[in-house]
Amino acid sequence: MPSTDSLQPPLTPTERAICKSYGGWTNFMASMGLKPWDQEDADEGKAIIAAFAHDKEEEDKAKQNK
Repeated sequence: MPSTDSLQPPLTPTERAICKSYGGWTNFMASMGLKPWDQEDADEGKAIIAAFAHDKEEEDKAKQNK
């Protein structure tokens, strides 16, 4: 685990699962072109992962309603 993974902000369970699918916070941030040690980038990364989680939760709800 890279030491910058310790910079991960608090995540919801859905956000954590998405983050884990990227191999951790550092890899998620790098794949988005962001630096985990830069607070503005970290805020942007948190917003991105929150949007991904929202979309996943909406997809899951839609699947349950079919």
